[in-house]
This record gives sequence, structure tokens and C-alpha cells, in this order.
Amino acid sequence: MTNLAHIVETTLLLLAAYLLGCILGYAARRILHAGRGTRQVTEQMVAAAALPMPAEPRRPRSPAARLAASVEDLPAPVTTRSPVEKPAVATPSDIGSKTLPSPRTGPTAKPRGKSGSSDPKPSTLPAPRDGSPDNLTQIKGIGPKIQASLHAMGIYHLDQIAGWNKANVEWVDTRLAFKGRIRRERWVEQALELTRLRASA
Repeated sequence: MTNLAHIVETTLLLLAAYLLGCILGYAARRILHAGRGTRQVTEQMVAAAALPMPAEPRRPRSPAARLAASVEDLPAPVTTRSPVEKPAVATPSDIGSKTLPSPRTGPTAKPRGKSGSSDPKPSTLPAPRDGSPDNLTQIKGIGPKIQASLHAMGIYHLDQIAGWNKANVEWVDTRLAFKGRIRRERWVEQALELTRLRASA
């Protein structure tokens, strides 16, 4: 019996301690929740006080008022067009003092026919001057056969070769079938130098 009474007593004590712990835990939880709720309410009140007051709802404006406001908001127009200049009109006094340009009727017509500068054929002679031709073999690249061919064309003197232009050189080059040899061997430059030496002597 003693053991049974001791077990029952111990069980009752444990049950009482358990119930007491539950009551204390529940009370502590309620207190903590109450404090947390008060803090949240305080924070919400502070935040609400910091927020700006809601603006009053705008009253709807009439269409005429809206149109006037939109016209006022438009930027001022910028004028970029330059003033139109009036064409100058010639007065009788201007006509007497100034010569008016004549209207152009078209491009100026060039005279037909070959001029001396546009003719590719160099100037030739029917015979050598004073009956004695120059020694064209002084030019490097001209031998006796080429000299004879030049004589047949009417070229007898160094000053004739010295006066050749590009078209003349091409014309003689084509007749002799040299394919650019006259330019390569610088016949014109050599003839000019020989003519200067002869004039200075």
C-alpha cells in the first residue's frame, strides 16, 4: 500500500507541475503577443503620421476649360522661313547706266575643221631648209634607217622634233610602229638640248 500511495502521489505532483507549466506558458505567450501587437500598432501610427495627406480629388473641367489649358501649354511657334526676296526689277535709269547681260541661246559653236594645235601630224617641210638637213642621228635612238623614214615624212631638222607635242609624238610613233619608243628614248628632250647647244655655240 505504501508503494502504491507513493506512486499515486508522484503522479499527481507531475500532473500538477505539467498543468502549472502549461498555464505559465500560455500566460507568457499572451503577454508577448500583446507587447508585439502594441509595437506594431505604434509603428503603423508613426508611418501614417509621416505620410502626406491625400490630395483632394480634382473636379472635372469642362471641355472649353480643357481646350484653353491645352492651348496655353503649347510652345510658341518658331518661324524659320526667311522673308521672300522680291526679284530685282530693272528701271529705265538702270538700263541706261548698266549693260544687261544678253540671254544665252545655247553653247557657243566652235568652228569646224582641224586647227594647227589639234592636228596630231607634226609640222613637215617639203624639203630641208637651205638644202641641208640636220644630222638627226645625234639623237640617241635614231639610226640611218629611222632618219631616212623621218626625211620621207618631211622631218629634216632638230627644231622640228623639239616642237613636237604629245599628239605629234603619238602620230610619228604610230607611223614608225615604235610602240612608245620615242617617249622612252626622250627624242623631244634630246632635240631641245641639241637645239639649245647649237644656239649658244
